[in-house]
Amino acid sequence: MPVRFLRVVTFEPDGPESSVDAALRDRCLPALLARDAVIDAWIGRHGSRASRTRVIASTWATRPDEAAPDRAILAEIAAQGDGLPRVEGEQTVELAVHERFERAEPARVLRLFRGRVREGELDAYVADARAGMLADAIVNDGLVSFALGPEPPDAFVTLSLWTDWAAIELATGGNTRQPVATRNSVRLTGFEVVHFEVLPDASDRRSPSVEAAEG
Repeated sequence: MPVRFLRVVTFEPDGPESSVDAALRDRCLPALLARDAVIDAWIGRHGSRASRTRVIASTWATRPDEAAPDRAILAEIAAQGDGLPRVEGEQTVELAVHERFERAEPARVLRLFRGRVREGELDAYVADARAGMLADAIVNDGLVSFALGPEPPDAFVTLSLWTDWAAIELATGGNTRQPVATRNSVRLTGFEVVHFEVLPDASDRRSPSVEAAEG
């Protein structure tokens, strides 16, 4: 089933983080993945003690309907007393690039990259990003998934999943002291990057700390 859309929802929990994360991992994530149109879904939590932001990211074969299923799931969990507030931000984009790679290790770091390009260079940037991603995937076995959605005339959002921080360093040239680096910056006029720790599912409770990258 081809992947056509990326949806990203961000919010801050309004209750104990452990119970919120348990509800997201054990109820929200399975409910999303049970939908026929959903290809992949991830829950991420911010690695900085200064921010409690959570993200729900999902890829879809069809455009998510107006019912916003992830918001409905959050509302249901909140009604049961787990302290999930109203959604703060949501974004749905049609994908121009999407790849998934089989890796020995699961995704443990989610990288959300939003940027703007110089006038008239969005298509060229997408082509550069596709080529760079494919080149990275050959030499870097830490790249698990990559999805890029343009927002004409000059904006885009990229979601990528990685096995660990070292794999991101290899791909971007960044490090824990400079975590927002990107090697594909020639066409950009500006960008922002946020890293999240991926909440492990029931089959993999191991998870890295990305606190150093965000702190």
